[in-house]
Amino acid sequence: MSRFNPVASRPYAWPYTGGWSMAETALFLIDFQGEAVAETGAEGVVAALAPLLERWRAASGFVLHGRRGFDPLVGLPRVAAIRNAARPLDRILPRGSEGWDIVAPLAPHPGEPVIDHAGDNAFIGTDLGFLIEQRGIANLVVAGLRTEGAVHATMRAANDLGLECILLEDGTATDLAGGHETIMNITRFGSGLFGTTATIAAVEATLGPA
Repeated sequence: MSRFNPVASRPYAWPYTGGWSMAETALFLIDFQGEAVAETGAEGVVAALAPLLERWRAASGFVLHGRRGFDPLVGLPRVAAIRNAARPLDRILPRGSEGWDIVAPLAPHPGEPVIDHAGDNAFIGTDLGFLIEQRGIANLVVAGLRTEGAVHATMRAANDLGLECILLEDGTATDLAGGHETIMNITRFGSGLFGTTATIAAVEATLGPA
C-alpha cells in the first residue's frame, strides 16, 4: 500500500504523525443531501469534490457517507421534534422523503457504507465508531454540510476518539452568516484543537498526478 506525504494544512501538516496511507484513512462525505445542498448553495462544493472522490476510489480508498434523517416510524425526541417542525431551513427530514437522499455526483457506490444519523453527531445512535475501529481507520478526511452542524459535531466526536481529522475548507458550506470561517478557526484553535484544515487541491497534490 502506497504511503503519501503529509498534506499542507493549517496549523500543522496533516497528519501529525507524518505520512499516511489509504489503508488507515477514510474520506468522509457528510450529508450532501438534496435539500441541504440547495439551501446552502453548495452545488459548487459538490462539483469540486467529485474529482477528489473519483481519484480516491481509483486509489482503492475507503469512502464513508453521512445522511441525516429520522425514521418516520420512530420519529424524533419530543423537544427535537418541536424544534424541527419550527425550522424553515436545515430540517431533519424523514428518511426516504424528497430532498433526503445524497445528490448524484457524490452518491455512494456499492460497498461504501452510508451512516444514517438523526442528529448532528454521526457517531450517536449509529455503527460509525465500530466501523472505524473494525477497519483500523486512524485518519479522516472530512467534507460535508453544514459546516457548523453535522460537520463540526462529528469532527469533535472523532477527535475525542483519537482520530486525526482534516477538514476540507472548500469542501464544506453553510447558510449561517459567518459560520464557515468560525468553524475553520475553532478547528485550528490551540494548535489544532479539533484537527487541521486544507483545500481540496492540497489533498489532491499528495495523491500525485491525476
